[in-house]
Amino acid sequence: MAFLKRSEGPSFTRNGEAETAISHMIFFIAAIIIAMTVIVVMSSNVQSLTGATASSSKVLSEQIKTDITIISDPEAVPYNTTLKEYTFYAKNTGRTNLDTEYLDMFIDGLLIDHSELEMILPEQDVLWRPGTTLEIRMKSENQMTEGDHRILIAAENGKSDSMDFRITWV
Repeated sequence: MAFLKRSEGPSFTRNGEAETAISHMIFFIAAIIIAMTVIVVMSSNVQSLTGATASSSKVLSEQIKTDITIISDPEAVPYNTTLKEYTFYAKNTGRTNLDTEYLDMFIDGLLIDHSELEMILPEQDVLWRPGTTLEIRMKSENQMTEGDHRILIAAENGKSDSMDFRITWV
């Protein structure tokens, strides 16, 4: 029986190079899978941040363009005893048209219901345009108490103006 003699040269399987190459290949594939997962997660987060930033910048831009100034006389707020209503005046000093439907008015921190307000624009306009004065008539069955009060008018984007005024009954 003839036996074949093995060669004594370097063998790929004898010194463990195959095992090392296979383990390196497994680690490399795992690293690629992890890197791709991180890229997918990060890209969705970046897209969310981009959308939030765009939306936030639009709101900020609208706020910068919007301005309201209450121009009523704080010492003499008209009260019509027949109609039982107070009259306030505000001017759109910004650069945007405002819809009076979305204006909120607060007296002494209390929201006045829209059913108690009548907002009169010049020339029966639909929008409160820049440079125009808005007349606000607030119906009130009860007269305000004598003393100091505060009015705040807020636009839909949060821009507002306030004024302290005094009611005196003579």
